[in-house]
Amino acid sequence: MRLWKKISIYFIYPACMLAVGLAAGLGVQEFFYPNRFPPAGEQAEEQDLREGAQREETARDGGKPVEAAGGQEQVITADTRYVVERFDLTDSSRTETEEPLPAQYIGMDREEFLDACEVYEASPSLADQSKGFLSMYVERFSSEEVVVRKNYESSKKTEEFYLAVENNYVVVYEKDKKTRFMSTGIPVRSLPDELVQELLNFKYVGSEAQLYDFLESYSS
Repeated sequence: MRLWKKISIYFIYPACMLAVGLAAGLGVQEFFYPNRFPPAGEQAEEQDLREGAQREETARDGGKPVEAAGGQEQVITADTRYVVERFDLTDSSRTETEEPLPAQYIGMDREEFLDACEVYEASPSLADQSKGFLSMYVERFSSEEVVVRKNYESSKKTEEFYLAVENNYVVVYEKDKKTRFMSTGIPVRSLPDELVQELLNFKYVGSEAQLYDFLESYSS
């Protein structure tokens, strides 16, 4: 019995002292360095924050930005359906037709296509101008289908037209020579001198069909 007591003293007492020493050491570290070892959940959260900051820094340094899961940039392709909706404010009539996609739109994203529509709105085609074109905006945009709406305000057709010069370009006036019918975009410098003299005195061109025949002859 005495032998076991001696053995216990030699083994158990040092083990207890070691445990007490370790506990005291951890207590001192926690006292002088609080939160040095945060819980596992907080460590994971801090790791996520650090990774997020690294991704932002990479993006600022010219790295490729990370796209959202499932996100894909929508661009116009050769297979995209191009639908034009025409609305006449005069009688509230509406038509919708699928038309061939203009080649210059292929490869554009939404912002680029909006910019292209603004350019067209500022300088529409002669055909649209003759119909009383007012504005154009995008109703739907995706890689599968693009729908644009064109607004018009038609009026009673004029049967007589005159050509004149304004800001070095040919413009079309109605019969009263005061109401502008359209701007042609034809520069005066591209026309023969004799024709320019006629334009300076309001050249009469007659009907709408004759007008467009003339414009097609001198349009570049």
